[in-house]
Amino acid sequence: YSYPGIGVVRHISSPQYHPKYSYAKFIGGVLMLTLEDYKMVNGMSNKYWGWGLEDDEFYLRLRDANLTDRMERPLNLTTDRRNTFRHLHDARVRPRDRFVIGDQRKMSRRRDRSTGLDSVKYHIAGRSLLRIGGVNGTLVSVLHVELHCDMSWTPYCRLPSSTKTDLK
Repeated sequence: YSYPGIGVVRHISSPQYHPKYSYAKFIGGVLMLTLEDYKMVNGMSNKYWGWGLEDDEFYLRLRDANLTDRMERPLNLTTDRRNTFRHLHDARVRPRDRFVIGDQRKMSRRRDRSTGLDSVKYHIAGRSLLRIGGVNGTLVSVLHVELHCDMSWTPYCRLPSSTKTDLK
């Protein structure tokens, strides 16, 4: 596959190859789009902190911008949903992802029109260089980003990913 052009969304881990999710509106996993298109839909919601469904809300942003009409998904792979991608979301390792806290259920799968790329608060805590592909590989910049946690908006953002406490 190649980098998509403006107006094209390329979903690499499409439903027919994903090990767990097979619904038509699924866009989780690996998704490619231009920076221009990402800015046009105002990025992703700031409501989701480790508990999933952020990709479902992002689908609504893409749909509202008419970008789902030109979504491309891989076809004719020699693999299938059992052996193309691994789904590494173990509830024993990250139990926080399974808890429902506050109004999470009410918020899920609803279009967030109040937060996004234009309202995210963050701090760049550091930068590093990483070589991918060995000695002669590509050198990439990695930003270490700390997101601001607004406890009044997302009370679950400060929970450690490995919490064992029942937070319902």
